[in-house]
Amino acid sequence: MTAIKLNLMQSPITQIKMKLAALRTSQKTNKSRNLSPASGFHRPLALAFRLFIASITSFCLLLSPNSYANQLIDHNSPYLAMHGSDPVNWRLWQADILKQAQQENRLIFISSGYFSCHWCHVMQKENYRNTDTASYLNEHFISVKIDRELNPEIDKPLIEFARKTTGQAGWPQHVILTPEGYPIHAFIYLDNKTFNKRLKNINQLWQNQPDRIRALAAQFIAEEKAQLDTNHKQDNPDKVLTAKIFAEALFAQLRVRMDDFLGGLKGTNKFPVAPLLKSLLLYDDLPDDIDDWLALTLTQMQSEHLYDHVHGGFYRYSVDPNWQTPHFEKMLYDNAQLAQVYLLAYQRWQDKTYLDTALQTLNYITEQLYDPQNRMYLGSQSALDKHDNEGGDYLWNRAALENSLTSEEFALVNQAWLLQSAPPYDLGWHPKPIDSPLWQSIKGKLKKPHILTDSKNLLGWNGLLLSALSQAYLSSKQPQYLNQAEQLAHRLAVLIMQDKPPRAISGDQTLGEASLQDYAFIYQGLQDWQTVADKEPTPHHAEKLVPLIESKFLSPVGWRYNATPILPNQQGEAVMSDSFIPSPSALLNCLAPQYSQQHQALLLANAIDYAGYVINLDCRQSADIQ
Repeated sequence: MTAIKLNLMQSPITQIKMKLAALRTSQKTNKSRNLSPASGFHRPLALAFRLFIASITSFCLLLSPNSYANQLIDHNSPYLAMHGSDPVNWRLWQADILKQAQQENRLIFISSGYFSCHWCHVMQKENYRNTDTASYLNEHFISVKIDRELNPEIDKPLIEFARKTTGQAGWPQHVILTPEGYPIHAFIYLDNKTFNKRLKNINQLWQNQPDRIRALAAQFIAEEKAQLDTNHKQDNPDKVLTAKIFAEALFAQLRVRMDDFLGGLKGTNKFPVAPLLKSLLLYDDLPDDIDDWLALTLTQMQSEHLYDHVHGGFYRYSVDPNWQTPHFEKMLYDNAQLAQVYLLAYQRWQDKTYLDTALQTLNYITEQLYDPQNRMYLGSQSALDKHDNEGGDYLWNRAALENSLTSEEFALVNQAWLLQSAPPYDLGWHPKPIDSPLWQSIKGKLKKPHILTDSKNLLGWNGLLLSALSQAYLSSKQPQYLNQAEQLAHRLAVLIMQDKPPRAISGDQTLGEASLQDYAFIYQGLQDWQTVADKEPTPHHAEKLVPLIESKFLSPVGWRYNATPILPNQQGEAVMSDSFIPSPSALLNCLAPQYSQQHQALLLANAIDYAGYVINLDCRQSADIQ
């Protein structure tokens, strides 16, 4: 660390301040609306990265253009396929990428996104379809396009690096790697002018100081590992971290961040944070203020515009703190988790509105996302309509409403939604329920039948749905949910028990490689199914997965996110935080309870980010902790 500080001191302090200020301004100006909440920290090494990227000389050594063609043409992932006609020579992520990069001494440019991501489409239109930009990428970088839904094991370390070095992360996420696979720079959406400048600065820096960049990048990874080791040594191995102790830390941190007036967590955006909500609902002894906040949050989410009151289902988040302006993409993982959350809320408070929301959400999933060919459920629906209008399938202007409804229905809508005023969205109004017998008729006329839907069935996300369907039968006793759960349990068990199970299936093609996430979510789903299956033994028992999970993903330092890691920083992680999905290591904690014990200081210091652990911590009290 001392050497890095001395190197920073060699530049004039005024130049350092100007360069860093310029970078911060650029990042804030181009902040993506797909940005996920992140808390970053800036160590001297991270500061060095940003300073080096900014400190560029005018000299640029050009490399020979590569001869690789775009590998994404006709890919079965809709997100990758849409980039198949880009003039960028996109490569698929695979182990030989590092070998090629080292042979050619070229940086690796990774772009990660997904089908329903609005700003991913904007990034493509402005940058990857630009022939000059594509030519520069082809000449100086090995460009890799990632579908983050197919490759979460790669997307995860990229997102974590971005948060730690820039303080923000989201999609589209871009990270530059050295030929050895060490990350050196990260950014989200950039307009074309800024993007071109960023690429040229990075390339010029690489041409002038490759050895120094390699050393800094390798040192960053080493520093991260050393920090984890330090946290490990600070823990008291003789003290057992119980669910009660952890919950007290969680409640204290939640009180600082919860929005008592509007529900959810404080911030300019409002995400549903389903793993946190579920963890709280599964904990019996909630303090009154946490209990009240939880009920407020669920009521706000279901009654305001995070919810699609016409088609059913939740959007991914709102771009305002009041739950009024949704980002219109819908994800299976959100809706599966939130269906279960509202079912648990119904059990807790016996509020029938929560049950109605849960069952309507499951009906949306069945009607809109079921794939009869593969007997699973598709991953997402796009925020864009067929004309590339964000929210176009969900918003109505005054003229369209008048043409679609009877005069009586329109008069009711006109009064309730204040159609005489300026519309709240560029394309019009987002429907909200009206307390009238006419609402069901109005709702039926406002449904749009052909919303753009991803064609991938992701195994792990279907595992989350299996948990929700099992809970739906427990809560409602309606036999259709028992039948759906049984069919899905059998299908997932057959797929995940294969020698090399895929991450997803699209049509008749398998995609990717099942990760720890897939095994953990299916394991939990099968466990939940077994609680409602009135037959013993079940043909698809969760415990059959245990030896597979342990052999594929357990390592001496923790859980590997994928069975065949490629990058240097993918060797293992003892405890994983929740994000928009539950922490796989929290779900599997009872298979390796020593890791949460060893890292209890980290868990307690960041309890709100690891809320999923409150469910499975007490299994350690009867385990043989090493």
